[in-house]
Formats: sequence, structure tokens, C-alpha cells
Amino acid sequence: MDSSTPPPLAPVGTVAINIGPEFDGMYTGILLATVLSGITIVQGWIYLNNNRDTWLLRSLVLFLISADILTTSLDLRLMHRYLVENFGNLTELVVAPYEIITEYAVTVLIVFLVQLFFLSRVYMLRKEKWIVALVIAVFATAAVVTGFVAIADLAHHPRVAFLTSTANKVLFGINGSFSAVADIIITAALTWTFASSKKGIKRSDTILQKLLMYVVSRGLLVSVSQVLFLVTYLAKPDALWWVPLHFMLSKLYVITMVAMLNGRESIRSQANGVQTSTSMFTESAAGRNTQRLIVQKTIELSQFGEDDYLPQDINSEQRKGDKPTRPDHIVTDNGIN
Repeated sequence: MDSSTPPPLAPVGTVAINIGPEFDGMYTGILLATVLSGITIVQGWIYLNNNRDTWLLRSLVLFLISADILTTSLDLRLMHRYLVENFGNLTELVVAPYEIITEYAVTVLIVFLVQLFFLSRVYMLRKEKWIVALVIAVFATAAVVTGFVAIADLAHHPRVAFLTSTANKVLFGINGSFSAVADIIITAALTWTFASSKKGIKRSDTILQKLLMYVVSRGLLVSVSQVLFLVTYLAKPDALWWVPLHFMLSKLYVITMVAMLNGRESIRSQANGVQTSTSMFTESAAGRNTQRLIVQKTIELSQFGEDDYLPQDINSEQRKGDKPTRPDHIVTDNGIN
């Protein structure tokens, strides 16, 4: 052997460690969350370029979209920490780093803010049924409080094993169940509002049917997601198959809310089919024609979420001597064309 040739290396034994059971759920969750995050960005772009809402509602939507993108960034950062920065460091797998804690806190906040938005719509459309909005507020507030208490405990005991502790399961269980109840009540209240507003007029009933479809679809999606997350977490928290559902929660809440706001344009186009000139507005409002009142109410409901577009009390405006604020939401004397 040539003296310049280095000696062969001695064989080194390898240890095969399969961390798939621990990371399969997390990997799947991050993959799905990243896809949904792209949908969130698209919906947000459509909203920001087409809405005519108040600055408060636009600020809320922008904050929710930004917070949702933050959760995705934290999810990806978490995977990088475990599988890149600490590759082969098994002791790191038992640690619950700041990414987990912050991501969960942001998700709880997103769910709460979206529920507050829909709570305000329930109250706005049926102020006389304020007790329903109060019940929703109680469940939503209880959910966010228990969620942040659980997050505080996890921050105090930053270990993955703490996620499976009895105390944490109780807190997360209350958080998930109360959130699901709040969403179910929101869906039921809005469904009843739109369904009870149908009066047998084809054009207005078609608009209300589309609103019903939006509300029921959104309610089923987020409520079922919350229940599935709760069941999988409580049944086997150490398996981590609840993680994909948790990672998707914030995206589903933001996407469904912004998609409903974007859907108002198509509903508004149907409502605009009953418009006429400004000179007809005062005359129609002053009359007692049943069809005109039904259509006006339908247009009000179709502006779901759009505070500054809601028709004002026309008679009170006339008493004050003010001009109507929305002359484009006007119906003809003949009702629906």
C-alpha cells in the first residue's frame, strides 16, 4: 500500500431512529396549513381590492390575515427547529419551544375575534334578540380565557409532555367545546334570521337562500373542525394526529369570514336589480307597500358585515331633514322587476 494513501476508515455503527410517529401528524398539519395559508392570501387580496367597508372592518380583516400568516410562519419555524437546527438531538423533541406557545396563542385570538365579528352581525340584524348575542359572548369569552390559561401553563412548563397532562386536557377541552358551542349558536341565530325573513317573493328569497348557504356552510365547517380537533386531542393527545386540525383552525376561520365578505358582491348585484332613481327613493320609503319593505329588508340583510352600507331608517332621516345615504339601494313602486 502506498504510504501516501490514507488508511481505510473503520466501519462505524449506525443507530436507526424512526421519529415518524411523532412527526407524521405535525408534517401533515404544516403541509395542509401552508396550502390553506395561500387561500387566505388570495381571499385577502380580493377583499382589499374590492371592499368598501369602514376602516374598522378593513383593519380587522387585515389583522386576521396577518395573524394567520404568522401562525404558518411559526409552524414552519417549528419544523425547522426540530429537523434542521437540532437534527439528531432527541432531547430537543421533548421541549415545547416558543413557536408552539405563540402559535397556539395567536390561533386562540383569531378564533375569538372572528366569533366577535359574527356576534356583532347577530346583534345588528336582530337587536331585539340581544340575549342570543349575550349567550354567544359568554361562550366565546369563556373559550378564549381558558385557552390563554392553558397557554400560560404551557409556557410555565415548556414540555411537550405537558400537552398530555390532565390539567391541560381539561383546559383545552373547555376551550374547544365552548368555541364549538359559540359557533353553533352563531350559525343557528343567523340561519333563523335569514330563514324567517323569507316572504315568498322570488328575487328576495333567492338572495336570502344564498345567505343561508354561506352561513350554514361556514358554520358546519368550523364547528365540525373544532369538534374533530377536540375528539382527537382528548382521545390520544400523545399521537399528535390532532395537530393537523389545530394548525388548520385559524385558516378555516379567516378564510370563511373573508370569503363571506367577498361574496357580498354577487349578492349585491342581485339586490341592485330592484333599484331606481333617487327621486323614487323618498316616495317609496314613505309608502306602506309590503313588497317594498320586504325588498328593503332583504337588501339590508344582503349587506351582511358592511356597517356603512346598511339602509338607514328612512322615516327618521326625513324627520331630521337629511338626505338618504344610499340612493343606490332603492326599489321601484312596482316592487321587484
